[in-house]
Amino acid sequence: MARRPTNEDNEVIRQTVADLAYDAIAERIASGVYGASERITEARIVEEFKVSRGAAREALSKLSADGLVELEIYKGAVVRALSRKDLADFLEVRGVFEAFAAQRAAERINEVGSREAVHAALEQCALLEANPTTDGMIENDTQFHTVIMELSGNLILAAEWRRLRRSRYRIRFIQSLNETEIRESVEQHRRVLHAILDGEPDLAAALASKHLRMMNSRIQRLPSDEFERLFNPPARKVENKSSEGSKDVPAKPKKARQAKST
Repeated sequence: MARRPTNEDNEVIRQTVADLAYDAIAERIASGVYGASERITEARIVEEFKVSRGAAREALSKLSADGLVELEIYKGAVVRALSRKDLADFLEVRGVFEAFAAQRAAERINEVGSREAVHAALEQCALLEANPTTDGMIENDTQFHTVIMELSGNLILAAEWRRLRRSRYRIRFIQSLNETEIRESVEQHRRVLHAILDGEPDLAAALASKHLRMMNSRIQRLPSDEFERLFNPPARKVENKSSEGSKDVPAKPKKARQAKST
């Protein structure tokens, strides 16, 4: 005889739906589909993603906890605008995590499958250098950091990276890079990977930390209008329920912009 569903079973299902709603909203925020200060209500989430109010409420709570939105009493939430300090703080924390992960990866390089994973990441670097695109850079950046986090053997670090890798900070920044800057970033990835492959934990950690510092320096030098365009795209105007429930179509991927001649 089949077991009757329990409240615990329903909670697991509701959690899964809430997580899916969270993932979808976080993706839209990261890609700029939902702009800075754009309002996201429970009713809107229910309409757009066909989830329950409980799942919508939980998704908003999680988005708030992760700093993606700011909750407003009786008004839902608004997409949180980003400041230069937000970016600096984010990259500082990532630098600590990734330096430790690179160090541990170098210390564990002789474990089964480790060298193969690094070589695969290096091959991807070579492909991107031959054809530098923003989509390719996002893929390379994902593979590079995933390999380091997984080779560290630290499950908490790996889980944290899975959460951060779709961050608006990261994706919008990568989309701003021109071809020359993409190649420079790939070269930094390559140096970290070679240090790991050579079993040099201190060098790997130092290079990983330097990579994040250089990224932050580049962001902090952006002119104000460019910074706002990248990290705080304007909110859309949602006029009525029907438009609110319409599906957003992400913009087509853009090729990396050409470096300006000097």
